[in-house]
Amino acid sequence: MNNEKNGANFENEEIETAADTVTAQEKEKPAGEKPEKATKKKKEKADDAAKKLIADLIAENEKQKSELAEQKDMYLRVLAEYENFRRRTADEKSKIYSDTTAEVVEKFLPVLDNLEHAAVCSTDSDADSAIRQGVELVLRSFREILEKLGVSEIPALGETFDPNIHNAVMREDDPEKGESEITAVFQKGYKLSNKVIRYSMVKVAN
Repeated sequence: MNNEKNGANFENEEIETAADTVTAQEKEKPAGEKPEKATKKKKEKADDAAKKLIADLIAENEKQKSELAEQKDMYLRVLAEYENFRRRTADEKSKIYSDTTAEVVEKFLPVLDNLEHAAVCSTDSDADSAIRQGVELVLRSFREILEKLGVSEIPALGETFDPNIHNAVMREDDPEKGESEITAVFQKGYKLSNKVIRYSMVKVAN
């Protein structure tokens, strides 16, 4: 009898021990899930922080790109303004030089006219011949200086009359001449590049 009671007690103890073990496992199970949830939350926070950092970096990059574009646009505007200023300055300097040269040369043209008149005067006198040679030498030097300055004689005799470079002071009817043909030059004209210093004074046919 005692053996049967002892066996029954032993079985009851085993059942109680098993029940206690199951209960302990059930109690420990929620405690074991808490670290997993904490790790998941930490990961989510880290992902959110990384996303925010990337978004901030993208926004900063776009801002810098915009500022760089503005600086580049400003630089190009300043460069264009400088080029325009430099071009205007160069044009103004060229115009001032051209106008000044033309004005000075115009003052000397009567001297050139007189030298040319003196050079065509010829006599049989040896003294006059020597003078004429001297005048021709001065005249040649004068023309060389004008050429270096860019001054050239305006073509006139035999050319078609052009009111932009010729000044007609006389007209004639001559069937042997072409229409508006220049038949005589009373005073030579000169120009500096395309700028007329003095118009050619001419006679025009037909």
